[in-house]
Amino acid sequence: MINPSLCISCGKCERICPKNGIFIIDNVPIRCYHCEGNPCLLACPKEAIKRINGKVVIIEEKCIGCGLCALACPFGAIKMSGIAIKCDGCYSLEKELCSSVCPTGAISSLDEINEKKVESTVNKLNILKRIYGLKS
Repeated sequence: MINPSLCISCGKCERICPKNGIFIIDNVPIRCYHCEGNPCLLACPKEAIKRINGKVVIIEEKCIGCGLCALACPFGAIKMSGIAIKCDGCYSLEKELCSSVCPTGAISSLDEINEKKVESTVNKLNILKRIYGLKS
């Protein structure tokens, strides 16, 4: 979770992210929450998004830059720049770098409110899949 009231817009999280997958808008750090429902993963037509070590990761070589993942993300955490760019949760490291450099503790783990938002988005995507007869 990100607590905007604690964010001082120092930019340390943006600068340390190796994927340029975190950015600050109106004093709120925007990053991937690695949702259990994986709306971005469900939306990807090329299976370019996988869950690795508990984190949702874009496989750059497979990404075709269609932007469906960015549209599906309930947090606006995916940017498009030829291909999709997002936080990979530092899946190959022991700890997320952004939360370790945040001087105020504004960046932490996902909470119940975010979980409900993800559930709602996943449910909407599943309804669309049924309407259009798409496979999961």
